[in-house]
Amino acid sequence: MKEDTAFHARSRAHSLLLSAAGTPIQTIVKAYQVHRVTVAAWITTWAHHGAQSLQDPPRSGRPAKRTPDEQALAQQYIQAEPRSLKGVVERLAHKTEKRLSLSTRKRLAKQARLRWKRVRKSFKSLRDPIAFAKGQRALAA
Repeated sequence: MKEDTAFHARSRAHSLLLSAAGTPIQTIVKAYQVHRVTVAAWITTWAHHGAQSLQDPPRSGRPAKRTPDEQALAQQYIQAEPRSLKGVVERLAHKTEKRLSLSTRKRLAKQARLRWKRVRKSFKSLRDPIAFAKGQRALAA
């Protein structure tokens, strides 16, 4: 919740109200656990820009490396082969010439609502059917 933009705006607004009521900046600093310069900057920007200064400015962030089409293709490959994320990376690298990191693979699998569960190993294909049937009859008797 503390990373929410509404939380930051609410904190700034409350600190401005405290400042307007005559509360010293040092008290506001202790209450919000921020630097004195930060509180002073909130007050200054409020004086210059008004209510706009309460909200965080929009951040651009890093552009996505994959296009929406590549993202959809990756999701499609993950749905087709949920147990082999390495195979998904190879297919995607062959198709788009872009490699995915381990964390990106996990993030894509999580977005596809997949969960990792241990796969039980079975020796069913290796057992002798005649000996197995004989053992079943012995247990039934």
